[in-house]
Amino acid sequence: MDTGSLPSQNPLPTRVPWAAVTVYAALACALAWLAVLPLWLGDGLESPLFLLLLPVMMYTPAIAALFVVFVMVRPTRRARYLGLVPFRPVGRKIALFLLWPAFWLVTGFGAFLLAVWFGWTTPDWSLSAISSMLPPGASTEVYLGISFAALPLNTIIATLAAFGEELGWRGFLTTALAPLGFWPTALITGVLWGVWHAPIIMLGYNYLRPDWTGVAWMCGFTLFVGVLLQWSRYWTGNVWPAAVGHGALNAATPLTLLWITPDADPAVATALGVPGWIAMGIAILLLFTAGVLGRRGARLTAGPEARRS
Repeated sequence: MDTGSLPSQNPLPTRVPWAAVTVYAALACALAWLAVLPLWLGDGLESPLFLLLLPVMMYTPAIAALFVVFVMVRPTRRARYLGLVPFRPVGRKIALFLLWPAFWLVTGFGAFLLAVWFGWTTPDWSLSAISSMLPPGASTEVYLGISFAALPLNTIIATLAAFGEELGWRGFLTTALAPLGFWPTALITGVLWGVWHAPIIMLGYNYLRPDWTGVAWMCGFTLFVGVLLQWSRYWTGNVWPAAVGHGALNAATPLTLLWITPDADPAVATALGVPGWIAMGIAILLLFTAGVLGRRGARLTAGPEARRS
């Protein structure tokens, strides 16, 4: 069977369920605003509730996805539609589970070095900002060692929260939009994912731009990240590698920001902005050149049977 065709008895849609997609997008965004409403009514990002409400917000896409799948779409194989199964091929999933943390470290530091090279930021090689926050007598080297050694554990913890987003974006929405093909699906999902972040971006999170320009920057970031995470869904057949990839991104990126000065503009100095777009663009180009992202991966499949020749 051609790898670009859908297998027999495939539960994936042959037409986009636009009504369900619209309800999903509206519900996910509305619930996100509702989840962080206490921050808007209180002290914003300085609120002690922030670290509690952020994971709650991250599960709003999952809630929206479950609603439209069970109430509106009602496919015969709900788990497959949501990307929870199949688990085969196992090798590809294990490979991505192990590679994602390293990939985001390389991407993050690559973005940082690009920003330094182009003169977009001045690095803090002495880590003076970090040293000033440590207790007297604490070693910066020890802090760095512990931070990097904890990356695998932090990835697991971050994945628990990221799964809530991925069940929606790379789970339901990627499946629902599959008839459009890889690139249109990545574009629509990336923009919606970025707009969904508006409740916290407009509080000054990530870009220090508490307005729609910050949301626009976030949409650029989610477009590039979304292509990579969606590729993992297509390549492995389910959503778990995307969840781990998202968790690894959230765990690894802060490590690549330790050498950034506090006054640096994230839009031009970090992986969240233009340098990150360039680094991720290179990775996407390499995947495309290698033949694992493009024509042969243009159609989403539901299981390993679609990969048999």
